[in-house]
Amino acid sequence: MQPSRVSGFVITYNRASLVETCLRSIRFVDELIVIDKSSTDGTRAIAERYADQVVTVPWSPTVEETRDAALALCHHDWVIYLDDDEMLSPEAITFASRRRAPDAPDAYYLPKKHYILGRFDPSAYYWPEHHPQFFRKGAVSFTPTVHGGVHVHTKRVERIAPETGICIHHLSHLDAAQWIEKTNRYTSRLDRVRCAPEATDLIAFAHARIEHWLERTPSTDRGDYAAAVALLRAVYDMIDRVKSWEQDAGLDGAARFAAICAELGQAYDVLERRTGIRTSAEPAPRGVPERLRSLLAGLGERLTALVA
Repeated sequence: MQPSRVSGFVITYNRASLVETCLRSIRFVDELIVIDKSSTDGTRAIAERYADQVVTVPWSPTVEETRDAALALCHHDWVIYLDDDEMLSPEAITFASRRRAPDAPDAYYLPKKHYILGRFDPSAYYWPEHHPQFFRKGAVSFTPTVHGGVHVHTKRVERIAPETGICIHHLSHLDAAQWIEKTNRYTSRLDRVRCAPEATDLIAFAHARIEHWLERTPSTDRGDYAAAVALLRAVYDMIDRVKSWEQDAGLDGAARFAAICAELGQAYDVLERRTGIRTSAEPAPRGVPERLRSLLAGLGERLTALVA
């Protein structure tokens, strides 16, 4: 049996606090490629210590825009990839390092442990969740669609049992603020998988999404961690739905704000002319009515004529 040569890639941006652990977990590969999206925090310096190749590209809001380009740089028959907040368990490193027979599955779905609000809980909605992040080249391809850009082109797949210890540790959200920031960034992408509306009633939709994620939560305590992360997941869907509604309604807040500012600017001009109250960059006499200012201006012109 010939050794299975493996390429690995990681896409990163300003993740100096996590990227070293990520790269250590994938350094076993025969070729490690890091795509740095123009980091400014020292991430690249860390990557250069571990990677065989570091490529800098312009920043973009999500990883999906970059995965296909990273895959194209991989030379070997097998590929494993991580985001910069993901780390392989020791069992996963051992598993991916083994030789593979020609009749082995073409893609492996690895269990992913999400750490949300800084912790992982097997009673939360997200466990177990599997992703095809280790595959024979050609079995998986990528497109830029957010949360829908991974396409599997084979039925020869294997889902790794969670009980094996083989997994990806995903340190995804350290707190609620980061969840909200990522939610806004992801749902602002036009090319994304959207939450299909279950009804035109937006309020009914919100209640339905809360129940949807709670139904997938083994815990029945609605005041514990599992309930909190289910609520966060429902919030993502609600924001996604409102943004879709906003787009369908043709709302353009920026254009409307510009029009309001223009209307108010005209009103301020009228106010300044009538009362002398300063509203412009150029100073005006304070408290001098417009009629009096006109008389003074006329008197000034006559005085100038007399002096001349």
